[in-house]
Amino acid sequence: MTRIARRSTDKEHRAVPWFGMWIGMALALSVIYCWSAGRLLSAYSPSPALRAYLESDAPVESEEAAAKPPMFDSSFAEYLKKGLSYYIEAYDGGKPYQYKDSSYPHRRANATLPLWFKKVFPLNKHITPDKQTCFAHVGKAGGSSIGCMLGFLLHCGDDEKTNFQSVPSLLAATTAHSFHRGVYDCSDEAANYLFVIRNPLARALSAFNYAKPDLSEKHPFSKKYKDKEIYVDCDFWTLNDLAERGLVKGNNGASDECKDRAKKALLGTENNLVHWFYNYQFYYESMPPDANIVVIRNEHIVDDWNAVETLLGGAADLTKESLPVNNQYEKKPEEVYLSDAAKVVLCETLCNEIQVYKTILKRAQNINKEQYIQSMQELVTSCPKEAMEESCADDMPDISLKVEKAKGELIY
Repeated sequence: MTRIARRSTDKEHRAVPWFGMWIGMALALSVIYCWSAGRLLSAYSPSPALRAYLESDAPVESEEAAAKPPMFDSSFAEYLKKGLSYYIEAYDGGKPYQYKDSSYPHRRANATLPLWFKKVFPLNKHITPDKQTCFAHVGKAGGSSIGCMLGFLLHCGDDEKTNFQSVPSLLAATTAHSFHRGVYDCSDEAANYLFVIRNPLARALSAFNYAKPDLSEKHPFSKKYKDKEIYVDCDFWTLNDLAERGLVKGNNGASDECKDRAKKALLGTENNLVHWFYNYQFYYESMPPDANIVVIRNEHIVDDWNAVETLLGGAADLTKESLPVNNQYEKKPEEVYLSDAAKVVLCETLCNEIQVYKTILKRAQNINKEQYIQSMQELVTSCPKEAMEESCADDMPDISLKVEKAKGELIY
């Protein structure tokens, strides 16, 4: 009480204690901030040894590739963009365009191409198969958003028949066909194969949550995939639970059958979860061995889209504000939580998938050395051992029959 009385009667010193307290708080916060920033930077700044490894592992652009001119000149690119703008603005959910050079009818007799492989604008006659881009739509990597930007009908609007998210661009104009899951509609002559990719661990988590059945629905389980075996029969309702009980060795509450099922599902050798079954290895091995690859990384969409657009001869004018977002919902904390032990065993099981992911990045025409290192630094934060290694404890699965069944045989 004496201190309060003294402060209230001494106007000259009234603010001093408060001023000192604010100074103290500011100093404390600055120390905490610097400490936190230091930890953050250390998490994302590679050590000299790691940087040296990434430098040696990164692809080096050849002089021939560096000197390669764009596929189209700027005037034709601008002409195409204006045409696309007209069609995109005029499209009102009417009959979509199925391009006449589609290979799907020749691979699947009497089969109908699904709606989501069709586009909201026609194919320009100058975009011949050898100038086209094939969209390798890898599930749960951000492909639906990119597919909508490319003009495909991938539940981009209020219903399946609308798409108000197309981006007038050379990439959209030249991406004529796609392949997704068991539907392959690309020409082996395609100039480029466009992959949308994402950190393999993040993709695996997203795919697990996406496939989770809603037991309140009348028909909660897939007719094509054995998802019931994972979620209900084995009682794996979170990826963390699948990892800790299904992948970690020892007696931890899961049967041997469920442990075997969990590993095979994550490897993509059993069709329990749709987007685990159709993984990076599947899409990579489905394209021609000598195909040109271009990549859009989920973590760097604007930069990579603009790099591919420039490579084709267009303008790098995509902005973050113009990006659509699809297939997103609010997730519960337990759905995204992964313990340290779970991360380790998931990364070990995903090792071959991670190697394919690295190979796709290395082969990408639009990814330079620094961008590759950037993605590897991001990968190191989740799967450090697998990011640095080039071999895995498990052999690469033989999925030749799966690829053959999905692609079908060309019949002319």
